Amino acid sequence: MTAAPKEELIVPFRGGVPRHLVPMVTQFRSTWLSSSIRALRERNLLDAYLTHLRAEYHEAVLNTVVGVWLPAEIALAHYEACDELQLSAKEVFAIGAEVGKRAQGTVMSVAVSLAKGAGVTPWTIIVRFPDAWNRIWLGGSVAVYKLGPKEARLEVAGWPSSRTTYCRIALRGVVSNLVNLFCEKAYVKDVPELCTSNTLGYRFSWA
Repeated sequence: MTAAPKEELIVPFRGGVPRHLVPMVTQFRSTWLSSSIRALRERNLLDAYLTHLRAEYHEAVLNTVVGVWLPAEIALAHYEACDELQLSAKEVFAIGAEVGKRAQGTVMSVAVSLAKGAGVTPWTIIVRFPDAWNRIWLGGSVAVYKLGPKEARLEVAGWPSSRTTYCRIALRGVVSNLVNLFCEKAYVKDVPELCTSNTLGYRFSWA
C-alpha cells in the first residue's frame, strides 16, 4: 500500500512563527473597505447595512478616502454588520470574489499578466499570497501548505474578523477568484478545525 504524500510548507507565516504566535492585525487599507461598501451599494444593501453598523463607525466607513490605514476594529465592526444582513452563502461568496478583484490593485494586475503567460499554474499566484495580504493588512499573516500536485491549504492567523461568518465565506470567494485565473476550475472549502475567532483555513484544489 502506497503511503499518502506528506504536506509541504511552501509559504510560512511571517518570521517563521507558529500559528498561535502570529501578531494580531492592527490596521488595514481603506481600499478593501471601500470595495466592500461599493459591492453592498450596488446590491441596494447599504441602508440595511448601516442599520446594523454601530453609529460610531459610520463616518469612517462612508467618508474615509481610499488608500489610508484604518484601525482593525473598523474591519471587525464592518464584518459584524455584514453578518447581520444574513445574506446567502452564494451571494457573500460572489461579493468576496468581486471585492478581491477591485482591491488587490497591483498584485491583481501582476496576477492577470502572469495568467496570460505560457506554463503558469495556480502555484504561480499561491506563492504571492503574502504579498496580497501585506498590501491590505498590517499584522496577521498567511501560510500555505502543498498537499499534492494540484491541492493546497491556506491558513490565515492573527485576524479577528475571522470570527464572522461573512468574512469566512467572502475570503473563500477571494481565494477562488485568484486561483481561477490560472486553471479551468478551482474548488475551495473551509477547514473547520482551523476556523476560530482569530484564524481561518481553506483547502483548495483545481483542474
